[in-house]
Amino acid sequence: MTLKNICPGKRTALAAILTEVDSQGSEYPRGMKTMTIPAHSGPHCRDIQVRCIKFVVPEDLDVSGGSPLSTCDRRRFKARFIAHSIDAGFQCCNTAAPV
Repeated sequence: MTLKNICPGKRTALAAILTEVDSQGSEYPRGMKTMTIPAHSGPHCRDIQVRCIKFVVPEDLDVSGGSPLSTCDRRRFKARFIAHSIDAGFQCCNTAAPV
């Protein structure tokens, strides 16, 4: 997947959400991962490719309609991604609260 227009010095929070799709189009949750994408030090904002997000998907959750516990069934998955900048430069307060 590609993160678009990531500026230098800014880390990005990324969530990958995996669902499995059955023959009727219904979706079943299969996993979620969250990760921090490190900041780059390039001179300008740029697109960042994120590769090799791996999930372990047990065979006993297969909704393809094929043979039970078969490792040869064709399964359909859908991946969704949510991302936001971690280092936005925002500060809630500049002073300590009185004790």
